[in-house]
Amino acid sequence: MKKRLFNLFSAFAHAYLKLVDVTGRFEIINQDAIRENTMLGYWHGDSYCMKLLLRNISNRKHSIIVIVTADSRGDVIEKIIANYGARAIRLPDGLSIRHHLRDLKEMCKTSGDIFALALDGPLGPLHEPKKLIFLLASEAEKKMAYIHFKYKNVIRLKHRWDRYVIPLPFSKITAYVEELGYISKEDLRNFADYREKLIC
Repeated sequence: MKKRLFNLFSAFAHAYLKLVDVTGRFEIINQDAIRENTMLGYWHGDSYCMKLLLRNISNRKHSIIVIVTADSRGDVIEKIIANYGARAIRLPDGLSIRHHLRDLKEMCKTSGDIFALALDGPLGPLHEPKKLIFLLASEAEKKMAYIHFKYKNVIRLKHRWDRYVIPLPFSKITAYVEELGYISKEDLRNFADYREKLIC
């Protein structure tokens, strides 16, 4: 029964996203900054609309890996993004991630894929970036890009910590891609400065 409900919910979420895609207008500003061997950061509340971006990237034949939570929330995400040619790496929340960090660093160094990760995920606080993706980009010597969105006609779930955004049919969604370049050791030491650079 649980598996059937999960499959129904995943199918509904995928169908609804297709409806938004077909009826709405989706635009990417500076999309050439999204290229192979790049690390992409975005806000957790924009996760639903990131799937539209993933669809666009996969249509351009880029290989995409999205780092998502290992708990049940990630099950739905993994199933949906598979429809867009992306695959998930499942990692535990909080300090438990440290047991997987060595393998993750090695994968980022040796793979030419695009890696995407919510900057303030999976548990917040809102719009306070975690160091993980910056650390991975620095160790792998990969360029990093930051994606933020502007919307018309959406629902914001204000009871959630991330103010999760669900676009309505006929929405206008604009994704802005900001190049952050290479992340140095000095950047990591002065990491608090990145909170000023990232537009919410």
